[in-house]
Amino acid sequence: MKKLRIIMFVGVLLLTGSALSSYAQDSMMMEKANPNNPTVAIIRADWCEYCKQLEPTMMGLMKEYNGKLNFVMFDVTNKETTAKAAAMAKSLGLSSFFTANKKKTSTVAVFKNKKRVFKTTNNQDRSAYVTAFDKAIKS
Repeated sequence: MKKLRIIMFVGVLLLTGSALSSYAQDSMMMEKANPNNPTVAIIRADWCEYCKQLEPTMMGLMKEYNGKLNFVMFDVTNKETTAKAAAMAKSLGLSSFFTANKKKTSTVAVFKNKKRVFKTTNNQDRSAYVTAFDKAIKS
């Protein structure tokens, strides 16, 4: 069975509290994530108003669930970041999710054992994420 390596792109965002728009910068740090943890996939863009509204909530949740969940952000701000996001999605086994949702910014999905267990778009309700994240961790 091919080992799936999951890359977590949180880096500078968590350390400095910067906005998610920092993701598009090459200064992002990459860290290996725990392949046994559920993965939270976020589709975002710098120009997306819903993404900007979701930033504070998601940044707080990333800190709160650090080490319990893997977070990956698929940046679709422009052609270059979208191409990088597509390549990352492919390497993570999330190509079909990315292809189906790359035009739906502010989409957040949770995957456990490569199976999607939660998905929402334009959702600012922190409690919905907490419930979904806790359920994915416990199941």
